[in-house]
Amino acid sequence: MTYRTKPVTEPPPGFVPADKIDISSWGSSELVVDLAGNVRCYVGYIAPNQPSDLPYYAPSVALRYKDGMASYRFVELCRGMLRRSSFLYGDGYYRVLNDRWVIVPSGADSYFGVIDRISREEDVELTRILFGGTRCDIEAAARALSKVIGRGYPEMVQLPRVTFSKTRNNRCDISGCLIPKNFPYLAFEESQQEWSHVSLHAFYRLLALICPKQQHSQVQRGMLNCGVSEEILGLLLKAAEQYGNPLPYREVW
Repeated sequence: MTYRTKPVTEPPPGFVPADKIDISSWGSSELVVDLAGNVRCYVGYIAPNQPSDLPYYAPSVALRYKDGMASYRFVELCRGMLRRSSFLYGDGYYRVLNDRWVIVPSGADSYFGVIDRISREEDVELTRILFGGTRCDIEAAARALSKVIGRGYPEMVQLPRVTFSKTRNNRCDISGCLIPKNFPYLAFEESQQEWSHVSLHAFYRLLALICPKQQHSQVQRGMLNCGVSEEILGLLLKAAEQYGNPLPYREVW
């Protein structure tokens, strides 16, 4: 859970009040951190007259509306879930993480994560905060689960796998939530078949159902025997605890 920070008289260098953060150049995913170390990622803004074929605009579009900054129309990414959100608390102090950038799939590359601009290496901790897990974490758990439940495939088939759509938004086959184009999801089958579009958060929730924390279920023991580590499984189960409702998929675009 994210807690509001207490007002301070002398904020650390780089931290400013929320109303001093300029979002006019925010075109995609932007990261901010509060004094308690909580990181938030804003990926978009849903306008009152949002076009039916576009899930959301860039966050900077909020400035075009009188009450845009005070509205509950921002889109935030947290542990694999895209959800509606308000902007930062006005009495808190925040720092924009300009030394990190968020990468989502593009072209022929399904990689996603948070990259350190200086070292050009993945910030694994931040990747897990935003997406719930790294690509390797998620695929390891998905492949272990598939083997346990009898949906295993030869290695050459490369299922299940993390993938994305270049051309269209999709509907999660489990939760019915929105999976925007160029956003990662899990495919347990080839496209156009059932279970070919599973959102990251829906996968975490599924794991939470069949792998209760209080005890080792048969499925959980089987997954551990199939190669996924207890640490990684624990991370994904933690991601399932993220509160809020994911953005719904609209049937008519």
